[in-house]
Amino acid sequence: MHFFRTTIHFQNSSKSASFRLPYFSVKGWALVQKLVRLGLVLLFIQAGILFAYDHLQGKALEQRRLLQAELRKEQKKLTSLDTQMEHFFQDEDILHLKFGLALADRSPREMGTGGTIDPIQRLLWESSPMLEFATTLNNKVEQLELKIEQSQQTFSLLANYMDQQYSHWRHIPSISPVTGRYSSPFGRRVHPVTGEVGKMHYGIDISNGRWTPIFATADGVVDIAKFSDTFGNYVAIDHGNGFLTKFGHMQASVVKPGQFVKRYQLVGYMGNTGLSAGTHVHYEVWYNNEAINPLRYILPDDYAVQ
Repeated sequence: MHFFRTTIHFQNSSKSASFRLPYFSVKGWALVQKLVRLGLVLLFIQAGILFAYDHLQGKALEQRRLLQAELRKEQKKLTSLDTQMEHFFQDEDILHLKFGLALADRSPREMGTGGTIDPIQRLLWESSPMLEFATTLNNKVEQLELKIEQSQQTFSLLANYMDQQYSHWRHIPSISPVTGRYSSPFGRRVHPVTGEVGKMHYGIDISNGRWTPIFATADGVVDIAKFSDTFGNYVAIDHGNGFLTKFGHMQASVVKPGQFVKRYQLVGYMGNTGLSAGTHVHYEVWYNNEAINPLRYILPDDYAVQ
C-alpha cells in the first residue's frame, strides 16, 4: 500500500510529529473538495434558473391578466353591437311592412353552435380557460359578420324596390299646382258663367293673382298646350300609368307638346282666359279616362316625392 507522509513542526519547540496517510484518502479528500465546489456551482445555477422562471412566470401572468381584460372589453363591444343589430333588424322590419314587402327571413342569420366538441379542443379548453373564452368571442364575431352580410342583402333588395317605386311615384300627381284659395270644388255645381244647373265640374279652381306661377304636379310629357274657347290657354300632361293632368284659364303657358317636364317645373301662369269668371287656374286629374277629385292627389309637402 502506498502512503503519503507528512510532518508537522511545532513553533518554539524542537519537537515534531509525523503522520502517514494512505494515498487513496488524500486523493479522496481532494475529490470531495471538487465535488463540494461543483455542488455549490450547480446550486447557484439552479437558484438563478428558479429566479428567472419566477420572473418570467410573473410577467406571463401579468400579460395574461391584461389579455383577459382586453378580451372582456371586446366582449362588451360585441354585445353592444349585437344589441344595435337587433334594433336595426326591427327598423328593417318596419320598412318592409311600410312598403308592403314580406319580412326578411331571420332563421339563416342564426349560426349553429351545438354539436359534439372535439376531444382535443375540449382538452385545450380545460387546460386554458382563456382559449375557450377567445374561441367564444370568435364565434360571436362570425355570427355578427353573418348578420351584417345578410342584412346588407335584404337592404339591397329594399333599396332596389324603393328606387323602382320612386320612379313610379314621380309620375303620380301629389302636390298643389299653385298657391292660392280653393274657390270651387270638384263635382256638380251651377256654372259661374253660363248659370247652367248641375253642370259637372271635373276639377277644382284655385284663385290667386294674375301671373301666379303654375307648376307640374308630377313628371310627364306635355300632351296639349294650346288655346280653346272653354279653357283658354290650357296644358295637358300625360304622366303615364293612366294619369293625366289639365291646367286651364292660364294667362300664358311656357311649355310645348312633346316636352318632358318634372314635378315642380313651371308650366305657365294664372290668368282669366277662356270661359272664366275670375283669375284662377282650373286643375283636373284623370286616371284611366276617369276624372278624379284632385284633392285626393294633393299631399302635404312632407309626404310628396320631390
